[in-house]
Amino acid sequence: MALLNDQIKQQLHDRFAETLKEPVQLTLYTRPGTGRLILPSGMGCATCEDARAIAEELAAVSPDLVSLEVVDVTTSETEVADVPTLALALPGQEARVSWKGLPAGFEFATVVDAIERASSGELGLAPETSEALDRLTEPVEVMVFATPT
Repeated sequence: MALLNDQIKQQLHDRFAETLKEPVQLTLYTRPGTGRLILPSGMGCATCEDARAIAEELAAVSPDLVSLEVVDVTTSETEVADVPTLALALPGQEARVSWKGLPAGFEFATVVDAIERASSGELGLAPETSEALDRLTEPVEVMVFATPT
């Protein structure tokens, strides 16, 4: 089932053709086969299939520059516990951006923006912010929460 209509796919294709410079790797961590059933033990993933559909459609609009790997957390040795999780990285590098939950609605635009920024290498930060980040000596984890409310 397509979640993005043809007009949105064409807009994304045209936009990515202009903005993407380098390849980007998407990795979707999922627990397949559980459908929308959530079991008392915490097993289940109500949005994994929709997250997979969105990730596949994103990769399909620019297959030369956006690739997708789907990882089943039940059969891999990953430390990702929350599903779905969509991680974004440059090929061969560790993911530095990830979304927990369904990357739809307001979050979809941030995924598109992050793909473009990673591919172009342009972070869109003020020079003062970049300088402050360069002075950090310890790893820092930044968490951004998005909600329409």
